[in-house]
Amino acid sequence: MAYINSLTIKNFKSHQKYQIDFKNFHNNVVVYGPNGIGKTNLIETISFFSNSKGIRGGGLEKIKPHIDQQSNTEVKINVNINNREYHFSYDVFEEDNNFKKNFYLEDKKIPLSKIKEVLSLIWLSPHTDKVMYEGQSIKKKFLDKMISQNNQDFQNNLTQYKKNTSERLAILKTTKDEKWLNVIEQKISENIFFILKYRRDYAKNLNFISNSKLEDFRPVQILYKEELSKLIDNNDEAKSYFLSELKKSRFLDEKNGRTNFGINIDEVFFLDKKSNSNTDMCSTGEQKSCLLSIILSNCWNLFQQKKEFILLFDEISSHVDEKNLKKFFDEVEKFNTQIWYTGTSKNLFQVIENKAFFIDLTTSKSPF
Repeated sequence: MAYINSLTIKNFKSHQKYQIDFKNFHNNVVVYGPNGIGKTNLIETISFFSNSKGIRGGGLEKIKPHIDQQSNTEVKINVNINNREYHFSYDVFEEDNNFKKNFYLEDKKIPLSKIKEVLSLIWLSPHTDKVMYEGQSIKKKFLDKMISQNNQDFQNNLTQYKKNTSERLAILKTTKDEKWLNVIEQKISENIFFILKYRRDYAKNLNFISNSKLEDFRPVQILYKEELSKLIDNNDEAKSYFLSELKKSRFLDEKNGRTNFGINIDEVFFLDKKSNSNTDMCSTGEQKSCLLSIILSNCWNLFQQKKEFILLFDEISSHVDEKNLKKFFDEVEKFNTQIWYTGTSKNLFQVIENKAFFIDLTTSKSPF
């Protein structure tokens, strides 16, 4: 079980100063108020404990409010994870015209990976909707983030892949050292193989969960490029093919200054099993239902693996109609973890009124 029992914000967008302490444990935390009052900003402060772009995907440079550009941004959370207290914090500051972020446990500086070892943050926001209808890049990034939450080896391969491809491009532009290119391309071919394999293994698991655990929700299936799926069944053949393609693309990569063959060759599709069609062709409502099924399947996967996580659902009513909202609340309760919601009205959450802590930002809004 994981839950936040206090949150302190300094100089984060509309929240110049904000603090809340929960005297008791609360599974459900509801932040409500009219549009523009800072609901998303509040839970976004929590999401930045997961990556450098947060729930809106905007990046560090958009955090500081215009009114106080000189002061650093600081956010602190006290988290209870299986009855152990963790005091995490981060600060955002500008250095050499770049925005940077440091993480801390107590007062000791730590890498973000240390937080991810004990806690994952999963969110759903209106910004996430585009995953279901936009291009391949955003779909793959969305799923890669999910896999990284549950598989450190996958995250390590992604990190190594980026490092190795960057080093290869530098060699192509400078020394063109054949021996070193062979070494680095061998490493890249192995990275590609494991990334593509992990993607398919994870999709297979989520598909199984969707079918077995989410009978009351819209069935969805995640499918990756079939030709590559068949190829990676043969470890040596796949790596040899990747290595060959990397060598073929050397001239083009040097000319364009980017890696033309790599994990970007992969493709992923979301199949709405109810209509038996690609979600790109579905209605907005159907797309949102499929997205919700994927999110819940991922939660079940983490839960089964005994991974600790906290959920952040921004404007949940834009994802679930009134008929299905109760089913959704009942489903997430099974994870026995803390869920933060935002909404324009308290009335949206009548189903959990006796089970939630409500934060009315019209009365508790931090000053500008």
